[in-house]
Order: sequence, then C-alpha cells, then structure tokens
Amino acid sequence: MRVPVALALAIPVLAVGGGIAVYSYARPVGGHSRTYYIAADEVTYGAQQGSPAGYRTAVYQEYTDASFSRVKPRPAEWRHLSFLGPLIRANVGDTVRVVFRNRLGFAANVHPDAVLHRPDAENALSVAAPAGSEPLGQEDDDSVAPGQTHTYTWAVPSQAGPGPEDHGSVLWLYHSRAGRPTGVEAGLIGPMIIYKRGAVH
Repeated sequence: MRVPVALALAIPVLAVGGGIAVYSYARPVGGHSRTYYIAADEVTYGAQQGSPAGYRTAVYQEYTDASFSRVKPRPAEWRHLSFLGPLIRANVGDTVRVVFRNRLGFAANVHPDAVLHRPDAENALSVAAPAGSEPLGQEDDDSVAPGQTHTYTWAVPSQAGPGPEDHGSVLWLYHSRAGRPTGVEAGLIGPMIIYKRGAVH
C-alpha cells in the first residue's frame, strides 16, 4: 500500500486494503545491500498505563544481529511509530535482505507491498485456507512456521520509488499475509520508505 510519507508518519493510523499495482521484478543494477533482523514477537501493551493485565499482541521487532538476542533500540525520531514494526529504508536499486524469525504460535511472513507483488500469489492468498492446511507461500513471499527463520531478499525496482510529485521518497507498508486472518489483524505491520536512487547512504 502506498501512503504519503508526511501523512502516514505523523501518527500510526493504518488503513490496509485497496488496490495494489503490479510491478516489474527485474533486478536493479548497482545499489547497496541492506540487512534487517526482524522477528515476529508476542508482547504486552497496556500494563504501563495502569491496566494490571494489559493485553497481548503480535508485533515486528528489529534485532541487532542474527542471534535475535537483543532488540535494537528505536531511534528517538521514530518512537512515535509506536506498535508499528521497524522502519525499513532503501533506495531504488538497492537490495533489501530481511532475516526473519517467527516467534509466534502461528505461521507468519513479511510481505513488502512496494517490491513484491505477483498476481498469482494475490489470487492464491485471497482464497480462505481450509482448516489444517499449510499456509500459502509464493517463492520469496513464503510463510514461516512457528520457531523457524527465513531470509527474504527483495530487489527494489524503480516503480516502487518516488514519482515526480513525491519529493524524493514514498512510504509503503510491509505486513504478514501468510494465508490466515492472523497477520495484519494480529499487529504484524510496519513502514518502509523507498527513496530515489542514491539518496540514502
């Protein structure tokens, strides 16, 4: 989902749905490789606001390395993102590598609307999965079983970057779409900003 950056980052209000454009998947020439270590974790919210129990929810959290032993501190300028997953930033032409660990009790994945959309996967995932069946996955959009780790590699195409009216960057969302109604609804959603080629070093 494409969202104006200034509006979407002002407050963490989400609207998931609507049309999704179809993009070319030719690997961009040049660019940097950017690695993120992200886990789907279950956390408690609300206890610090006076509620004795709080409530449990699933969120994406960034870690410092592949051991997934230390949550990476969120920079002060991005703390207003609240329950949203870690910010992924990349230029057109970069390759984003997400090492993802699923620590939840259900299958999950990381699907980037900006750089990975295939009509066949869209159609397959729109069909309700029968009870007891395996979650649906498509190539680098694979579902990850509880306790497992998977590395996603996404080339950022020019179509995912800013257009003439976007002032140098555009915001997209990444989220879980593992063939179950437990991804976005469970809290698994985060922001990804794509900049024009060479803007972020």
